[in-house]
Amino acid sequence: MSEHNIHQETNQKLNEIFNSIKLENVKTQEAFKKISNTNNLITQVKRCQSLTLLLQNVQNLNQAQKEFKEIKINNLSIKLNSDVVIYTKKNGHCIAKAVQIIGVARFQQFTPIIQVQWYYTKKDLKLIIGQYWDGISQRELFLSDQYDYIQPDIIVGEAQVLELEQFKQKNLSTGFVFFCRSFYKNQQIIPPIQKWEKHCKCRQPMNPDRQSVICDICQLLFHKDCIPLNTNVQGIYVCPSCKKKK
Repeated sequence: MSEHNIHQETNQKLNEIFNSIKLENVKTQEAFKKISNTNNLITQVKRCQSLTLLLQNVQNLNQAQKEFKEIKINNLSIKLNSDVVIYTKKNGHCIAKAVQIIGVARFQQFTPIIQVQWYYTKKDLKLIIGQYWDGISQRELFLSDQYDYIQPDIIVGEAQVLELEQFKQKNLSTGFVFFCRSFYKNQQIIPPIQKWEKHCKCRQPMNPDRQSVICDICQLLFHKDCIPLNTNVQGIYVCPSCKKKK
């Protein structure tokens, strides 16, 4: 996820919020005068450069923010710690976890802001994955230590992020269904791929995208594109190592 793009999108959303904050009558103006000059929400809003700064500022005001466990936006229910699909023009569809749902007070109502924790894809981590590229699924995600505040209207749907075994059992290839078996923290994959279980003679991690076959003797997994085509006869496969032992 490009930091520049996220900040650009954030600033656009901030402008929409801030431009809508107007003192509509004398009564409302008098109410805001009660807020001290150092803690004037409207003044601070105009100075904010990001949603993060906005939240830092309003934390000093009594009842200026409230946390929620769930909100509904455009008939979409967004729950705390749920995985969501986010769409921006610059980045397309991205997946994140909603780790905090905050309402910023505005005229006795709350403008929702969501803190998300980003998932990274194999394309995002191409240089780190390196020689293990074929062992990483197109539907594999890495939960990162990167967070951002976003407006909920760029959330376009729910996502499912499962464990690897759950994903394999469901055998799903459509929709926003993914799996996660590792993390991306401090610019490293944890645990490192070098320590993952490897399969086949290619010594790659399990990748459910690739067709595989299990040796009927040793029960080890081999990729179909790694074995000779004529070795799988009548639905029975014996790997080269087991053939030598015969």
